[in-house]
Amino acid sequence: MIGNPYKGRGFKGLLKYLHEGRRGEESPHRVIWSEARNLPTTDPMVVAGVMRATAELSRGVKKPVYHLPISWPPEEQPPKEVQMQVAETLLADLGLSEHEQLIVAHDDGDCPHIHIVVNRVHPESGRAWNPWRDVYRIMESLERQEKELGFRIVDRPDLEELRKGEKDPDRKRKASREEKLRADREGDKPLAKWSETEMRRIRSDITSHFKDATSWVDLEARLKAHGLHLKRAGQGFRITDGEHFMILSKVGKHARQDRLENRFQETWEDYEIDQDLAREVTDQLEPPDAERPESILDELDNDADRQRAQGKAESEARVKHALLATNRYAYFRDREKRAIEAAQRHAKDRRTIRRVQWVKERVAEDIGKANRSFEEACSKLYRNPRAAWAEIDRRLKAGENFDEIDLDTVGKKKGWSFFGFRTKGRKEANEAAKLIPREHRRLERLRNQWEINQHDELELHARLGASEAEYNDTVAQTGDREQRRKRGLELWHARQTAMEPLTEQDIWQSDLTEMEKAHLAKAWEEALETDRRRDVKAQRNETVRDFYALMHDRSRGAQDDLER
Repeated sequence: MIGNPYKGRGFKGLLKYLHEGRRGEESPHRVIWSEARNLPTTDPMVVAGVMRATAELSRGVKKPVYHLPISWPPEEQPPKEVQMQVAETLLADLGLSEHEQLIVAHDDGDCPHIHIVVNRVHPESGRAWNPWRDVYRIMESLERQEKELGFRIVDRPDLEELRKGEKDPDRKRKASREEKLRADREGDKPLAKWSETEMRRIRSDITSHFKDATSWVDLEARLKAHGLHLKRAGQGFRITDGEHFMILSKVGKHARQDRLENRFQETWEDYEIDQDLAREVTDQLEPPDAERPESILDELDNDADRQRAQGKAESEARVKHALLATNRYAYFRDREKRAIEAAQRHAKDRRTIRRVQWVKERVAEDIGKANRSFEEACSKLYRNPRAAWAEIDRRLKAGENFDEIDLDTVGKKKGWSFFGFRTKGRKEANEAAKLIPREHRRLERLRNQWEINQHDELELHARLGASEAEYNDTVAQTGDREQRRKRGLELWHARQTAMEPLTEQDIWQSDLTEMEKAHLAKAWEEALETDRRRDVKAQRNETVRDFYALMHDRSRGAQDDLER
């Protein structure tokens, strides 16, 4: 058995993937079964909301999601009971039995496997579970269960190294499961990590290059001399030779992306764009194989053709650069719009919950008042109110309706009555007997209203958890309000700068598709209109300044005349 844990921020995205598959590759029928522990349901959206609400109990935890897939080799096909036994034993060994859990079994792939989704925050104490050394604890638990259940014993060199108390620095590693999945997803070749010895040797060879390089071009040339190159991986970089890799942070703090970009005065994204455009222009300007011209006219014609080809290539490069800047800005604005909509939904859900809670508090106060009124009426009616109410409660539980109960038979009334003569206590008791049914109906109505509000609050908490997860995801992608403002301004300026050298003729005569031409032409018109409005505003401001300056000069001249 193999189990590799993952930690994350959002429950909604993970549960949607487990039940539907990746976006564009939806497969909702791959779920064989699902089981919930310490949860009211297995519905993925409800589970996501409940888990998110529970995670809010711990403000310090940033990644409350604990995802633990467990797989068996193809020759082993354990039934559901055995798979659940393995999952429950493993969670008990990790100390997660009391936490919220959802176990999902899939039938896609060659190997039988299950996915365990656990909330790291305890639902009662609100404390976050500490995953310290969880990988080794998982391996020990799975190895023990393999022996107990008669499964094939998996080779675990990392666990053996831990037990021996020493690591083999020369042990060659294979491509991890995550790396293979990444390679399949991106159509790339899976890479393996260098051994500790190789990593130390490479680090000593290239550390000085990261300190001395003056640009991305210079840095890549220095790495190329060692047979290495940089490669983007997620949010960071890798140093690779095409077969092995190590992450950039292994080199040291001076090799961090932000520090390199500040020193080079150029981001990696801009450098890649420039490199792609340079390669494209070079390919288009590469002179074809041709025989030497026979006359000066032929040579002049060839020169003119080359100049036209160069102008065409440069125009195409400008158009594609402008299209890239336009697409970046449009994509950012779309993500920004989603972030704003998610924030509005989240704020609306919070306001709705506060309103429901306020109503529930008012209903609870009314229930308290109705209880006191009902008890006061019982105390006026019966000599022993407690015994009378116990009898009424017994009959209600037996299935009788309150209106069908004869209040005279459940207890002795207060006061006396002789031949039509009633004492003051009996009169008050008779009046109370008329009030009790009405007070009971009022109490039942308030209790029903409180239960409805309680149900609405639970549903709203689930919806709030989902909307907050969506909001956190959008903020993680686009940043907070100030970051979005700065990034949007940067992308807008980049788009305006890319549009300046373009003409409408360049766009419509380019090799872009018709849809891309229309999209770029619309953005070009917007940029032109923005420049026009800016010029009009600047001209108006200049006119206003000139007017006030003229008025100031006139008033100054008039004052000088009066003084003379």
